[in-house]
Amino acid sequence: MTISVYSKAQVITEPPIQVVKRWLRAGWRDFKANLEYSLCYGIALVLLGWVCVAGLVFSGQGWVLLPLLAGGVLVGPIATVGLYSIASGDTGPAVAKGQIALVGAILMVFALTWIRTATVMFAIVYGLRPFSGFADTLLLMISTPSGWALLVSGSLIGGLFASLGFAISAFSLPMLVDRKIDGFSAMGLSFNATTHNFRLCLYWGSAITALTLLGILTGLLGLAVVFPLLGYSTWHAYAELFHGDAQ
Repeated sequence: MTISVYSKAQVITEPPIQVVKRWLRAGWRDFKANLEYSLCYGIALVLLGWVCVAGLVFSGQGWVLLPLLAGGVLVGPIATVGLYSIASGDTGPAVAKGQIALVGAILMVFALTWIRTATVMFAIVYGLRPFSGFADTLLLMISTPSGWALLVSGSLIGGLFASLGFAISAFSLPMLVDRKIDGFSAMGLSFNATTHNFRLCLYWGSAITALTLLGILTGLLGLAVVFPLLGYSTWHAYAELFHGDAQ
């Protein structure tokens, strides 16, 4: 199908759960069809995650883990870019690496801003006290009324960061692999697709969050499967919205 570089996404009116399941099934088929590559890709990301966690713990910055894990949802899509060409079955035009880096830099700014915001919120609630270890900080937050208030308010504010990051990156990254388009235009089209398919994207974002959380709760091991699965599925989500290629 020939499409304009700047053509907008279609609006999907099918039940959201049905559409999300279709995207995940298509992603799972790609995962099984490219099993060795998918597992190597996922394991490499898990190893990188372990290195980052170990670096924070041994440097005495373990308290950063909680907001960092939340902020990781913002930059996670960048880690799946290498899977889109496999899911598409076509190398397509030359990938605009500079534009992908631009989107990645913007998502990184969002993540860093969120981490700084979380730090300031902690200081407002508990004062300028030194951070203890990750476990002690988490226990402090879940065992006191002020901690619960911080968790609730932090989740709401973090949700705003995550929602905006999701809206501009959900479809812009596969689009940059598929089309010769600049990063800002791709982010704009992704935002437009998200707002015009708001209910569907709410379900899709919830599925991504749930699977990612499941992977984190397994000590990151589950992400070896979750990352490739979501990468492939994201391509199929983009393809259906922008090409009409339902699978």
